[in-house]
Amino acid sequence: MKKNFKLLVLFLLVGTSLFAQGDFKMSEQMFSRINQNPSAVGNNEKIQLFTATRLQWVGLGLDQSPTSALLNAHYYLDKINSGFGISFVYDELGLSNQTINAKLVYAYNIDLAENWLLSLGLSAGVINKRFDPNRHVWKDPTDPNRPTEVLATTDFDLDFGFELSYKYLLIGASVTHLPNVAKEVSTTTAPSHINAYVRGNIYLPYKFNLIPAFAYTNIGALNGFKTEVSNEHLLDYSITAMYNNMCWFGLGYRSGVAGTYSSDIMSFMIGYEWHWLRIGYTYDLSVGKLMSLSSSTHEIMLSFIIPTKKPVVW
Repeated sequence: MKKNFKLLVLFLLVGTSLFAQGDFKMSEQMFSRINQNPSAVGNNEKIQLFTATRLQWVGLGLDQSPTSALLNAHYYLDKINSGFGISFVYDELGLSNQTINAKLVYAYNIDLAENWLLSLGLSAGVINKRFDPNRHVWKDPTDPNRPTEVLATTDFDLDFGFELSYKYLLIGASVTHLPNVAKEVSTTTAPSHINAYVRGNIYLPYKFNLIPAFAYTNIGALNGFKTEVSNEHLLDYSITAMYNNMCWFGLGYRSGVAGTYSSDIMSFMIGYEWHWLRIGYTYDLSVGKLMSLSSSTHEIMLSFIIPTKKPVVW
């Protein structure tokens, strides 16, 4: 009975992703977001190496919980007002779905006026998606209509985005997987994403500053194939307190809706920065209908910062 319940929950949470997998989306998005918006590359004037690993639904008793890994590297060249970087994402959804996305990233910065900065970014690369139905846990394994052929494709990938900043305010938006706009979503076709976000930075006494943020993601709205599982909406709210630009702790809340399915997640974030090293940890907990499940999600972030002449731009 317990096993059947876990399988039911798995279908509720990821059944929509079997044909419309969303991009790897971190709960902690304050420090590196170039895999979702190329305009953020070179957002500080230091060489930065960033890696993160996300382990989902640990303790649920699944054969293999979803696992994601991210690697970013970027740098800003002041002489040509440009940022350059690379982004690599590996995403494994259970035993059957795997995605590898590798991109070169470029952004050009434009000084619009005093304290106003516009960044336009473009990333290009390849995306490989693989689905092995023989390793998937089917609701009815005896169904003669279930697929048996292993599907794998490697396609050209392209993203575009912008960021606009003014003093302590940041606004950004992007569209990912542009070649797939208006295409039918399938097991091996990544749906186009619309990302939009806004973030503030409020300075407080005693070396504290408060960073409120809101992000919206739509998965599948730009694709031609519309079903209740191919048009997903994600809303992210977070508030982070940072002390002396050295350590931080925060809370986040994510609400996801895909057709008639919904899920909510509460995030607890903590991190520390020491000279060239930055490390962070996020614990995600399902709330609402799924709160009774003994499962959790862990996210570990590690960043190496190579100093240059200029200070970090938040």
